[in-house]
Amino acid sequence: MATLSSTLTISSTNITSDTLNMTTTTDFTCTHTSGIARKAITSTAIGTASGQVTIDTADEFAAPSVIYIKNPSTYHASNNIIYCFFVGADGTDRHELQIHGGQFAYIPSSSDASLKAYTSTSGTVVEYAVFGTLA
Repeated sequence: MATLSSTLTISSTNITSDTLNMTTTTDFTCTHTSGIARKAITSTAIGTASGQVTIDTADEFAAPSVIYIKNPSTYHASNNIIYCFFVGADGTDRHELQIHGGQFAYIPSSSDASLKAYTSTSGTVVEYAVFGTLA
């Protein structure tokens, strides 16, 4: 059994008229992980399954699970963008996330849909892991 501890701190001195300083921390206990992986994505369209990267497979983990995704590329407005989408039980693809270079996502998940990724630029690398309990 392992505990995943995550902390998010948001602070700014110039985004509002008041100084913003918030921190939240949460712990998530899990017994399994997919392990941290890095893969190159070659698919550049949601409808092109070849070259997409499957980040989380539906029902591999029991609910809840936590998904971590990072785009290690350098930020660019239109290149090396990772697009993540959930594939529902009915097979419908739904575009959900857009992660530019240098950005990451921490997603609590019900584990009942697969999460896949394609990119704006073939060869973009995605770093990811899933934490939870195997179903």
